[in-house]
Amino acid sequence: MAPSLDGKTAPAHRQGRFAMSRHAEDPARMRALRASTDAVIIGGGNLRVDDPDLAPGMLRVVVTRTGEQIDPSAKMFDPSLGGESVVAHAAAMSESRRKVLGARATLVEAGGSEVDPLSLLSWLARERGCRVVVCEGGANLNATFLAARAVDEVRLTIVPRVLGGVLAPGIVGGDGFDADALPDARLVSVERVGDELFVVYSFEPSAT
Repeated sequence: MAPSLDGKTAPAHRQGRFAMSRHAEDPARMRALRASTDAVIIGGGNLRVDDPDLAPGMLRVVVTRTGEQIDPSAKMFDPSLGGESVVAHAAAMSESRRKVLGARATLVEAGGSEVDPLSLLSWLARERGCRVVVCEGGANLNATFLAARAVDEVRLTIVPRVLGGVLAPGIVGGDGFDADALPDARLVSVERVGDELFVVYSFEPSAT
């Protein structure tokens, strides 16, 4: 995720696609991260707004409850990208949407009324042999993964911009967590490139 100095990931009144970083380093690192992992996961909201192809990831996953607003012509479903596209959905998805999206991607039912991150990760490990998975958000998807204790590492690009706005999205959405609901993360590394900071935090205990 690439937050601004005030923790926002997009303007409050954004129109169309938006890139937080103004430089080439952040997108280059994102593509390298995608290439080094077994699967890339994105939320349905992010797919609708940004329509990323998630390349060069060879296993591309979008999480949606019902799939009603998932466009089957989205870039991530393009067969020319190679690999496999997956729609992880809840049991609430209608048969008509299953038919439409099933023609473009593998459908994985991973929960009743909502998608359960642990069920999805279990399927990816069992059926596709995934060991390293990157979640690119958005904020609500990040919240569900954190709540499920399904996050080992957080990578942030701190960008020297200020967006403000109480309605501007941040890194984590949802209802919020109690102060001690999640363990503190451990700082692994900080790297400066120009005026941007590339920060890695871990939720796993130190080996030392």
